[in-house]
Amino acid sequence: MHVDLSTFSDRDGLVRVGALDDPGFRRSLDRAVDRGEYVRLARGACISATAWAGLDRHAKYRARIHAAAVGRLHPHDLVAGPSAAALWRLPWLDAWPETVHLLRTDVTGGRHSSSRRPGGLVRHTAGQRDDGARIDRLPVTSLARTVADAAATTSMAASVMVADAALRGLTTGFERPALDRDALIDCCAARPVRRGRSRALRVAEFADARAGSAGESLVRVTLHRLGVPPPELQVEFRGDSGAQYFADFYWPDQDFVLEFDGRAKLTDPSMRNGRSAEEVLFDEKLREDEIRAGVRGFARADWTIGRSRTRLADRLRRAGFIFPRGWREPD
Repeated sequence: MHVDLSTFSDRDGLVRVGALDDPGFRRSLDRAVDRGEYVRLARGACISATAWAGLDRHAKYRARIHAAAVGRLHPHDLVAGPSAAALWRLPWLDAWPETVHLLRTDVTGGRHSSSRRPGGLVRHTAGQRDDGARIDRLPVTSLARTVADAAATTSMAASVMVADAALRGLTTGFERPALDRDALIDCCAARPVRRGRSRALRVAEFADARAGSAGESLVRVTLHRLGVPPPELQVEFRGDSGAQYFADFYWPDQDFVLEFDGRAKLTDPSMRNGRSAEEVLFDEKLREDEIRAGVRGFARADWTIGRSRTRLADRLRRAGFIFPRGWREPD
């Protein structure tokens, strides 16, 4: 007998074994997983392979969080760490984990319990108080705590991407009010010393809401590691046509502009403002021509160049960037 499993999907698009009262339906789900028609995201929760294929990597991880967490949380649990960052729609440099991270707010100490299998729950203990928030019907660490945790536990590049985005806020699709810098600094300062307080504070002080994208945050960190003077961000230029442009990075003392190139400008409909990819490319060419005509030097960096000190230094040098006296080539 054919069973239309989609009729059992919950509001998150998941089919949960607990909702299948008939053992025959459960066997049908197991067979659908074996045939590749459904994907098991966590114990007792699956999603159709078609729906799964249509999700980007961020939405896939959010689906796994829902699969793992709904109905399995302790009253004192908060979704935390990278899982909280995903629910807050914060950028994440590395691959999302396959596990789901939780914070147990009524327990102190180290890691409480963990499961390494995909969709498994990893529980950590609080270390400091957090009232949390609710996103997509799930309890989650506050935005400040989520950023502070990332700042204390991930690389400088990864954590600055998160912190810049939190300070910048988000209004497209998911509304995330801009995080107040003082609130972030206070949250980082409240961390125990052995839980990365100094590291988190460095990130909080370096973060800048003017960074327009995750890629620009990455380039900011690489420029910092290169030891070049910090550029001004989002500087306004007027082209010969009278159009207004904002350059990602600008060094006024040498009249030099650096722009970050990301694929999202072409692939993300929310960034195209109704334009086709070809129209975006044409507009970007006009924009570059007008900015380049008004400055002494101009360079572009993509994700690959932006995360490499050696390649970014070479790109800047070839475009005429003047490095500070005594500057040394990166190893």
